[in-house]
Amino acid sequence: MPGHFLIFTSPIVVILCCCAALIDITSGASVEEYKLLQSTLLTNYSTSIRPLLDQDDTVFVYSGFYLAGINEVDAVNQRLITTGFLELSWDDEFLQWDEDEFDIQTLYFKQKDIWTPDVVLKNGITTFEELGGEFYYLQVTSDGRVTWLPFQVLESKCFIDITYFPFDDQKCSITFHSWSFSKDEVNVTLFVDDPSPVDSYNYVENSVWGIVSTDAFASPEIEAESEVTFILHLRRKPLYFIVNLISPIVLLGVVRLLVFVIPADAGEKMSFAMAVFLSFAVFLSIISMHLPTNSEKTSLLGVYIVVQMIIGVGTIVISSFQLRLHHRKSERKVGVFFRGVVKVERFLRCTTCNESRKVSGEKNVEVSLHDDDNGIINWTDVSSAIDFVSFWTMLVFEITAMTIIIATLIGGYDLIG
Repeated sequence: MPGHFLIFTSPIVVILCCCAALIDITSGASVEEYKLLQSTLLTNYSTSIRPLLDQDDTVFVYSGFYLAGINEVDAVNQRLITTGFLELSWDDEFLQWDEDEFDIQTLYFKQKDIWTPDVVLKNGITTFEELGGEFYYLQVTSDGRVTWLPFQVLESKCFIDITYFPFDDQKCSITFHSWSFSKDEVNVTLFVDDPSPVDSYNYVENSVWGIVSTDAFASPEIEAESEVTFILHLRRKPLYFIVNLISPIVLLGVVRLLVFVIPADAGEKMSFAMAVFLSFAVFLSIISMHLPTNSEKTSLLGVYIVVQMIIGVGTIVISSFQLRLHHRKSERKVGVFFRGVVKVERFLRCTTCNESRKVSGEKNVEVSLHDDDNGIINWTDVSSAIDFVSFWTMLVFEITAMTIIIATLIGGYDLIG
């Protein structure tokens, strides 16, 4: 029995011994060892001295940008509001240790405890402050590689080109700059061989703007300043403006033509023309709310509405004279100009060309385009002719202007894209 017991227990003892040895080998450093290493590294450490043993060397700070979302593209104030974080990495020669001695691969330090580059948002639009905060921790590996991930809501300047609004593309830049140090002291640059310097991190799509492409570049070697710029190529999603802005404007232009269809005796021509004119003024004010107040670029859509308002003024003027002529006494002779307008209208209608009209109950008179008989043309005919000629003239102009503006906006949209 004892022999058999020894035979069965020996494998168990071997397994337990192996497990104990494995636990001993894989056991990490204790809390006291972490504290000891951290205090050792921070002894005589100065956050105001660049982390180099040779202070004549350059600290290379490698960077990349992770975009979490586009909060707003404020065209009126010309600013871009984004959420994301900047990844910064550099070597700290004062924070290196022997991994075999301490059995520790990574340490974490608060931002205020170790040296960090004074990188700021150069083209910021609000407060001028450093990245990160006291609650941020920086990761440090045993070879002295420091990684810093300050997460920020960034408000940067962005020049908005409103020429093709709402079919517009914008290129906005986010520039980070080393404020205190020269390029020979701290060189902020991009990660080497990084195909995507602007990446996404849990990116949330914006309902108005989409990202077409991204790019990034560091300042050239010949420049003294050390900075890196990330570029976002944005494209506006125009559906909202097509439905709520462009379509009503086009329909108003068509409705305005009805001014020349309403009979002069109805008494509603002037009020209808004024209502359409004021409607265009309202839409112009709505567009102005979405555009910056500058004179460098002008929205083609805004120009189109101004042209429509000019046409509206012309419509009101024509309607005013037309109503005055309509109510003019029949005893007054119709002038040559107005007779010409009537003849043009009849020629276009092709209803009086070389047709016989009965002037009296017993006599037929041959009337042609060159007939000058005052009994044939009266002021009511003049009023009707003005309506007819104005309607078709405005219709042709409206179609032409609409085609030009839409083709220009969409053409510019494709050209930019």
